[in-house]
Amino acid sequence: MRLRNQLFWVITSLFVAVLMVILLVSTAGTRRYLEQQLASHAQDAASALSISLSESLGKSDSVFAETQVLSVFDRGYFQRIDVLDTQRNVIVTKALPTKIEGVPIWFVQLMPIHTPAGEAFIGSGWRQLGKVLVVSQPTYAYQHLWRTTWQLLLWLLAICLVALLLLQVGLRLILKPLRAIEYTAHEIQAKKFIQIDQRPKAPELASVVMAMNQMSKRVGEMLDAETARAESLRRQAFEDDATGLANRRGFELRLTELLTGEFHFDLGLVISVELDDMRLLNRHAGFAAGAGIMQTLADEARATFGHLPSTILARSNEFSFSFVLADISQSQATELAQAFRASLMQALSDNEFSQQIGIQVGAVFFTQRDSRSDVFARADLAVETARQSERNGFALLSFQPQESSSLGSFAWRTLIATALTEKRWRLLTQPVVALDSTKLLLQSECMARLVDAHGALVPAASFLPMAARHRLMPDIDKAMLTLAFDHLKAAPLGAPMLAVNLSPQSIADPTFVAWFERELTELGNSVERLAIEISEFGAIRNLAATVSVKDFVQSLGGQFGIDHFGLEPQALTLLREMLPNYVKLTGSLSADLVAVETSTDMLSSFVSLAHSLDVMVIAQQVENKAQVTTLRATKVDAGQGYYFGAPK
Repeated sequence: MRLRNQLFWVITSLFVAVLMVILLVSTAGTRRYLEQQLASHAQDAASALSISLSESLGKSDSVFAETQVLSVFDRGYFQRIDVLDTQRNVIVTKALPTKIEGVPIWFVQLMPIHTPAGEAFIGSGWRQLGKVLVVSQPTYAYQHLWRTTWQLLLWLLAICLVALLLLQVGLRLILKPLRAIEYTAHEIQAKKFIQIDQRPKAPELASVVMAMNQMSKRVGEMLDAETARAESLRRQAFEDDATGLANRRGFELRLTELLTGEFHFDLGLVISVELDDMRLLNRHAGFAAGAGIMQTLADEARATFGHLPSTILARSNEFSFSFVLADISQSQATELAQAFRASLMQALSDNEFSQQIGIQVGAVFFTQRDSRSDVFARADLAVETARQSERNGFALLSFQPQESSSLGSFAWRTLIATALTEKRWRLLTQPVVALDSTKLLLQSECMARLVDAHGALVPAASFLPMAARHRLMPDIDKAMLTLAFDHLKAAPLGAPMLAVNLSPQSIADPTFVAWFERELTELGNSVERLAIEISEFGAIRNLAATVSVKDFVQSLGGQFGIDHFGLEPQALTLLREMLPNYVKLTGSLSADLVAVETSTDMLSSFVSLAHSLDVMVIAQQVENKAQVTTLRATKVDAGQGYYFGAPK
């Protein structure tokens, strides 16, 4: 129970106890007052009646005496009137049963009213004739006591409700700094280091608030410094200092990831720009002249291509630039290439030094089926074609579409749809192993295989691009998740985590998300052994949907990871904002670690940042012992690849 509720109920209990005591004391006091009034009333009636009876009894007229008693008794205010002679013999007696109307029996039993008898002697001169006893009827006293108690109770309840309302408001104001402290503590746990603006007046709370703010500030500064260091090393490794574009190494890694990763596209365009005679210009006009031209070229590329969802803008060599546009139509690509060339020439028209160089722009189409070397070779051909055409040439090589195999697009769609209908899917898993001395099996990552009509397994790289083209990824993810859920339910206790990758198409589909949340809820405790992964590319371009999936999975006890992580410029920002349970480094980084020594510094800094955020780092495509040694040196937590086991 929250502190505010505890204080509220304690104070409420004390307040109610005080009000109950007040009610009981007041009711008891009213009862004593009524008893005194009844006694006084009975005594007054007895005294008055003794005077009138002295005349009738003095003449020994009992009939007249009875008439006098009846005249008083018939009013209904008395329970009993007895007239006794000197020998205590009854001369006249009148009595009514106790009849209490409008008052609950439990109240009468709880608060009994005692009615003492009033008595007076009857005499004639010096002669005593007897005495009269009068007992008042308590009915009206009970009714008065009940009404008074009920009215007092209502007033006390009203006072109690008002007091409790004021108490709630008071506690809310008094404990507001505690709520701010609690919120800040949760934010710090989520690695968000905010400050508490409100300064409480209570010295104890003020001291706690100051301590929380100082801690949040210092930890935030340390984490910001670690992030800045990691970002600086990432830029040194993957970005060109002069233009801010990707450098040759970053360009090759990102292009490799684009061609082999989980982002599927039909058509891409590479625009290659080479600046001729730049060395001669630098020698005669200085390096600033050449730097200005290259910066203008980079700015025009950002302005023309920056709004596209998937681009790679790079300075691929000393005086060469490469711009990759993916998931784009042929007509849009042609229009953008021509628009870029026109805007570039317009921007350099007022630059006197641009007349001393040649600007060659070549563009070529490619598909995901092409290798990186094929793309580079065609881009070089396009630039050379532009160079041969005119001084500032432009060449866009024609595109010859072809399918990935003998199957056409419609045939692939039919094959995938049939497999979905007939549930011809195979679930393969690949181990994720801890890199420390324990070598524990941490995960088994699921991989999809389509079973064709002949029972052969079709690799994911063959059918997923076509599935993405025909918007079938949500259906494929449903089929894979169904197999994964069955695997989880059948797995024994202590089985490793099962990781399943969702496509960007799926998390952006409301129908799929509703199905996914329903199935995940029905999975019960087994969800604690499930990890859901989304690629870095999909997470950045579907941030809101990714956050929604992450929050839901983690709320049920599952884990969330970002796959193919580390090459996007927004990678560190995504890590800070998303806070996944783990990230899986893109496979090209694992190979780059051994080939380029400076990569280890960048990776070590990134791993340190991830560990500061309680995020586990897993390397992918680990193929040999040299990679494992380097990964251990950089404190990467786990590895996945053929070195640890093939998918099976």
